[in-house]
Amino acid sequence: MARAENYGEDYYLTLGVSQSATLKEIKIAFRHLARQYHPDLNPGDPAAVEKFKQISQAYDVLSDNAQRRRYDRRVPFKNEPQTTTSQGNNKYSQTSNPKTAKDFYNRGFHYTQIKEYSKAIDDYSQAIKLNPKFIDAYLKRCEMRYKMGDNKGVLDDCQQILAINRQVAKAHYYQGRARYGLGYAEPAIESYTVAIAQDNNYPQAYYYRGIAYKELFKFSFAIQDLNKAAALFRLQKNYEAHRRTKNIVSDLKKSNYGTGRSNSPIQNFLMTLSLSFLNPGGGLLPAFSRLERRHLRQVGIIYGVFSSLCFVCSYFMIGLPLEIPIWELFLIGMIPFISFIVTGVLVRFFLSHKGSLTTDIFIAGTAIAPLAFFFVLMAFIPISVLALTIPLALVGVSYTTLTLQASYSQLLNVSESETAFTVALMLMLNSSICYVLISYFIA
Repeated sequence: MARAENYGEDYYLTLGVSQSATLKEIKIAFRHLARQYHPDLNPGDPAAVEKFKQISQAYDVLSDNAQRRRYDRRVPFKNEPQTTTSQGNNKYSQTSNPKTAKDFYNRGFHYTQIKEYSKAIDDYSQAIKLNPKFIDAYLKRCEMRYKMGDNKGVLDDCQQILAINRQVAKAHYYQGRARYGLGYAEPAIESYTVAIAQDNNYPQAYYYRGIAYKELFKFSFAIQDLNKAAALFRLQKNYEAHRRTKNIVSDLKKSNYGTGRSNSPIQNFLMTLSLSFLNPGGGLLPAFSRLERRHLRQVGIIYGVFSSLCFVCSYFMIGLPLEIPIWELFLIGMIPFISFIVTGVLVRFFLSHKGSLTTDIFIAGTAIAPLAFFFVLMAFIPISVLALTIPLALVGVSYTTLTLQASYSQLLNVSESETAFTVALMLMLNSSICYVLISYFIA
């Protein structure tokens, strides 16, 4: 198991309670944190998995009187109350007037728990200023910066940590995540490899090194790393991560990577449709991982053509008059697909994510197809029946939103905060562009 290095052996700090806390306060703190960091509520977040394991370990010790007494004999008492309760609500108090590096670290940890990452970064920075060799503060600031999508800041922190101690596996791991987030897969693999060399039971390092190998089309290495990660996740009883990892391995083995067979574009399209349409949040990455670059481009274009046909069919089903040639109507139906490609390229450029035009085509096709499909369903219903047409329109927009969110967070490894902004921006830009261009050509 990869030992998390954030809190050391301070179980009270892990739960955010004082050493004089009652059993009831410990239970309340544990339930609060367990709801926040449970792996089932944070799928695909290795940091949450590690934190939940730390929380569980701390609770197991502190909730047992005998174990707690033995633990207290090893840990010097700190007269720093960490929690208060008010009217049944759990509120974690801060160090009101921090003076030492540890005080700022504790308050930063409090802000981390309530997800006020900017404030947490400020306090960890102050802790580092008071103690320039405070590795735990560097690691926590590194984690916060990664959550906020500041990959360059993560690299700076990792460099500082490794200048103090080259043997901190977690620093190499976050260095790999930041490098990969900036589009540098091979340097990321180098960082993961060092992390694994220092801790060969580090499942997250194996997992993300496997993902990086997959991006570089080194599929045998990817399968080997992902199998190792799955085995370690299982040993940790992290069954959700184990299942997800094994699914990726299974997809890689079933695809033409392992067999040497090349499916037709239509077969690849149907495979992608079956995996992603009913599960846009969880099925898109497995579908993407099964296809080579040329197949991704083909599937994306097929999705675009399919979407245009859906728009054309809905046009005729509604009963609108045909005042332009069918081929021109078909080209107008391609406007949303082309618009998503162009805006995708521009957004990726401004986010400084490398990616490729092939990936943009795939994302555009898979994103616009659900909306086009629901347009056809809406065409079966009279426009006046708003009780049915509005829900169908909302479902179509929701599917497109989920697909875009999964695309940017999973396929391009964009941070959560950037993904939320990017999806909103994409929907706004494309709806405006499509309205203007379609109105112009139809008028």
